[in-house]
Amino acid sequence: MEGVVHMEYLEQGQTLNSERYISILRPLKLRLRCVRQDKDSILQPENAHPHSCRQTQDAFRQLELTTLPQLACSPDLALSDLYLFL
Repeated sequence: MEGVVHMEYLEQGQTLNSERYISILRPLKLRLRCVRQDKDSILQPENAHPHSCRQTQDAFRQLELTTLPQLACSPDLALSDLYLFL
């Protein structure tokens, strides 16, 4: 809500896998500590495999990063209707 806290780019042709994603989480945790000193930080990773696999979930717990689940996709709802349902 307060802007970009951390940004990293992959070189052209590289693929984001769980190991690379976890290596990004460590500096992100340090950056969050500096920027949001006394506030809780909550991440909302996507449902992509590198973000949701067991290794990454273990890293979230080990680094004590709080995450919010992604909304489940439903064929009954249009994206514009999601604000109607908590």
